[in-house]
Amino acid sequence: MVRQGKFVLSQFSAKPDKDEVLDELQWRHYVVYWSALYAAQNTEICRKNYAECGVCDGLTIFYALSAAATATNDPQAFLYDAWEGMKSEHLLPSELSSAGAYSYLSIEQTRKNLMGYRDTLIFNKGFLPDSLQSSNNPETIVWLHIDLNSAIPTEESLKYFYDKLAQGGVVLLDDYGWADFTDTKRVVDRFFMNKEASLLQLPTGQAVAFKR
Repeated sequence: MVRQGKFVLSQFSAKPDKDEVLDELQWRHYVVYWSALYAAQNTEICRKNYAECGVCDGLTIFYALSAAATATNDPQAFLYDAWEGMKSEHLLPSELSSAGAYSYLSIEQTRKNLMGYRDTLIFNKGFLPDSLQSSNNPETIVWLHIDLNSAIPTEESLKYFYDKLAQGGVVLLDDYGWADFTDTKRVVDRFFMNKEASLLQLPTGQAVAFKR
């Protein structure tokens, strides 16, 4: 799909060899695929809703829904992203260099990339956590992916969605083990300190939590 121009990786537009990019990310996407499959197979609720905070071009949710479709009928995904540049008011002082990042994103392009899953997607455009007040939100979820590159929206997304997560469900965090995201790791660790969940840091920089 990438080679044929049916899936545009605008996040990696500066890298001409997209095959190399995908090869570099294959372990990350293996974790995405496996965790999404695990969530479908190990939760007892009938409706398998997936939620992603920080969608970008749609690459992660593409892998997640590919996995979910093998284990359940009609999985549904609730997608949250501003599809605009990051705002300084949502960033900690240590993160201010990221202000304006991702301004190249386009919700229209993401819709095109995910056309094969269009009937299962609900797009919620806006800056988290403020957009949650007016979004089309799920009552329950089995899988939550957070890739917001900032601590405050990450923490608020966890607070909002965790109670909606079914027992046996999965939280997958993208920005946990990297040196640039120590503030995000700090708020995540604080959040899970008193939760009935097991948090595992992975060599990919991700972390995954299983709700017991």
